[in-house]
Amino acid sequence: MIHRTIIGLILCVMSMIAAVGCSSGQDKWTAMRPPVFKTQGVVRMDGQPLPGATVIFSTTTGNYSGTALTDSAGRYQMTTFEDFDGVTEGEFQVSVEKNDWIEIGPETGDPEGGTYRRPLKKVPLTPAKYRDFEKSELTAIVTPAGPNQFDFDIQSDAK
Repeated sequence: MIHRTIIGLILCVMSMIAAVGCSSGQDKWTAMRPPVFKTQGVVRMDGQPLPGATVIFSTTTGNYSGTALTDSAGRYQMTTFEDFDGVTEGEFQVSVEKNDWIEIGPETGDPEGGTYRRPLKKVPLTPAKYRDFEKSELTAIVTPAGPNQFDFDIQSDAK
């Protein structure tokens, strides 16, 4: 009985040592990431904050793009690898998209089987111009020195 307890204790200690040893340092993917720089701003439409909009920085000079979601005040903080870490250095074309979803039909499926739902249709709330980074005319140049603050005021009647 004592022999089993000692063996169990030794295995437990060895497992803890192995776990600590394996968790130190960075994995290869994390270590190879390029540096990112805090990047934020405010999105307004017709001068008013635009909450719930998706902001995409599409790189024109590098390999990594970033995304963000605006808060209730239209503020955003870009994410590339980890939440709110920023974006890489370089030039970016920017798109801004906000949508609503409306129910377009009767409920379908089996409510007891977990597939009970209504069909939805996406309704764009931002003009098509701003949803396409190649047409939006919104740009950003991110530098290590910063400040990487980019505010965008888009117009609801843009063509």
